Amino acid sequence: MVKIRILVIVSILFNLASFESYAQKNMIFKFKAEVFGGKVSSGGGVDAGIETALELPLFGDHNWEYTYNFPTLGFALGGFKTQNFNCVDPVIYTYPYLLYPIIHKPAFQMNLKTGLGVATYVRQGDSIEGKVFPVTGIWTCGLYFDIALGKRYGNPLSQWSVSFGGNLTALHNGNVTRKSKNFLMANASLGLKYTPNVSPLPIKNRPKPVRRVLAMEGSLQGGVNQLERNDGKFYYPNASLSYGFYLPITNAWRLGLGGDAMYNTVYDGTQRTENVRYNFIKENDPLNMFRAGAFFACDFTIDRLVAGVHVGLYVFDRIKVPEYNEKGTENSNLSENFMYQKLVMKYRITKNFFTILQLKTHLEQVECAEMGFGFAIPDFGSRVKNPFARISLKRENWKELKID
Repeated sequence: MVKIRILVIVSILFNLASFESYAQKNMIFKFKAEVFGGKVSSGGGVDAGIETALELPLFGDHNWEYTYNFPTLGFALGGFKTQNFNCVDPVIYTYPYLLYPIIHKPAFQMNLKTGLGVATYVRQGDSIEGKVFPVTGIWTCGLYFDIALGKRYGNPLSQWSVSFGGNLTALHNGNVTRKSKNFLMANASLGLKYTPNVSPLPIKNRPKPVRRVLAMEGSLQGGVNQLERNDGKFYYPNASLSYGFYLPITNAWRLGLGGDAMYNTVYDGTQRTENVRYNFIKENDPLNMFRAGAFFACDFTIDRLVAGVHVGLYVFDRIKVPEYNEKGTENSNLSENFMYQKLVMKYRITKNFFTILQLKTHLEQVECAEMGFGFAIPDFGSRVKNPFARISLKRENWKELKID
């Protein structure tokens, strides 16, 4: 309880400092405080916590802010406790996030929220799992609603709004081993927002629609991973090559189809006592290290930033996780036999080049993290039109083909 009180005090001081700093610059900003709770996967029971944040609405200083319906940047600080994970409780975290307003009205907003940051486990392990890395990555995505207490701008009540919604939060330990403490939380939240200075109506023009032209993107990325903390071999290199086509559906949402070629030296066929899940690989066959798959992509896009979830099916897969391993232990998560998922983030350095960070998983089981670079042709769809699509050969000389 004492630690939770300290967290509350630190959160208040953090936001008051930010409050004063931005007030001096006469910027439009919002202060948010909320409580949340929900369900933790993998036997974690329930969780409960608090979060405070400073939000900076983007009200038309740049042209892209009109295109993307005036999004909001936020900076959050919070903490939570779980029912069964006492070995790491409490968890304190911070992350920047983006609110994309699907509906943007003076009295009501519906926002898609996504954020990526870091968390720290105040306690660092237990007698069963051993010491865990104290800093971990945190990713959150959800849908939030704001209802203003006043119906129009200028009314003091309109400076206050009720905020509520739900989100999924994933925490992955900084280790690159499969035995890291990884878990998901599904939470509902309720809070208040306050705008201390002004809150104008920024909608001056209709957002400019993004061209719905097919894009082609390819990337090469790599990293390292481990099977166990006590694995005799320290790190196993992994890499992948991705290639796909993407079509914008709205200004901030696109769908795609593509393929992955994957290489992971952790599947080397060497028998290790720690390699319980994969000790059925008998021969040291180099083909065991290769996989290929086809994926469906659902991406969220804002200007240069792309964040999405890709779900794939293996089309070349020499590795089959059996129902029971050689020690007689049941293997859970047999979906690894046929499907995989990726959390993908891209940032466009130029029109054609981008950086990429992705986390490959099999449901909740993380396989590896990768970083790399890619090349894009954003207007690929406008370059591949068939010039003979509307040719009529009736009563025409084939030597004089004409395009309508």
